[in-house]
Formats: sequence, structure tokens, C-alpha cells
Amino acid sequence: MHTASATQAGSTTPKGFFASARSAFNLGPQGFKFADWELRLRSRSLISDAGQEVGLTKTEFALLLVLLKRPRQIMSREQIMDMTQAEDEIFDRAIDVQMLRLRRKVEPSNRTPTLLKTKRGAGYFLDADVQVLA
Repeated sequence: MHTASATQAGSTTPKGFFASARSAFNLGPQGFKFADWELRLRSRSLISDAGQEVGLTKTEFALLLVLLKRPRQIMSREQIMDMTQAEDEIFDRAIDVQMLRLRRKVEPSNRTPTLLKTKRGAGYFLDADVQVLA
């Protein structure tokens, strides 16, 4: 009887264990889809609709993630620095540089941004619908 229950437990327990372990690791979103782009969180990669991967620096990734979590919400440089956990030694103008670099990678045209916009005197925002990928 002891062997039968051990065999029975052995056949059902691993499946249940792995299923619950998988769900424990899948608590948050897998990524975000916006415009013609997909940001995958696990691989920290930005993929175009054409399947091309665009490399992002750690700071660019953090900046894009902040904007994706709050689409169409204007955020000041200070708010962005707080949310990206930028070090105190980084000047607020560094956010401008990172935004410029991110625009060069994401925007179809650098001259007239359609996704990553600036609200003069207020801050930056992502002007796109965002879909959370589960």
C-alpha cells in the first residue's frame, strides 16, 4: 500500500509541482505590444513587426518600459528618473539624450515623432495604444 501511494503520488505530483512553479514565475506580463513593435521583457528585446530585433541599452529599455506602463500620460524628467531608478548623479538632461536615442530606434521619422512625444515644459509621453502580453 505504501508503494502504491508513492507510485501514485510520484505520477501526479511532478506535473502539479511544475505547473504551479511555472505559474509562480509567470506572475507579471511577458511584454508589451505597441504600434509596430513588441517589447519582450524576459529577453529584454524590442522586435519590429518585420521580426527585426533592435538592440536597446539598459537605460533605453528602462525608459521605454516606463512609457509603456503609462501610455499617453505625460511624465517629467524627474518622474522618469525616479521610475527608471536612475542614479542621482545622472542629470535630467541625460533623459533627453536617451529619449533622442530611443526615438532613432523606434520612430519611422526622426523629424516628426509619432510615438515618443514631448509636451514642451511638461515632459515626455508615449502616444500609442499598448497591449499587455500575458
